[in-house]
Amino acid sequence: MPTSKPSEFDPSELVFVTGRVSDTEVSAVSAVIRGLLREETDERRAAPEQGQSAWQQNQRPIRTPVHPGIGRWRGFTG
Repeated sequence: MPTSKPSEFDPSELVFVTGRVSDTEVSAVSAVIRGLLREETDERRAAPEQGQSAWQQNQRPIRTPVHPGIGRWRGFTG
């Protein structure tokens, strides 16, 4: 499929490598491909969401420095 736009999708450019493909099967495959191309185009046109991404929201705050001392962190003495 050398087309660049979903509106230019030409089902006649599809090549099926299996034997005996019915007209109904060709139509079904064409409809699925056309739908996927339209969905992808719609997603690209959508305005980006404002605010933090899911990745940013899931980040834990950076841990404060650990200082050794009495009642604080001690080295491992195992």
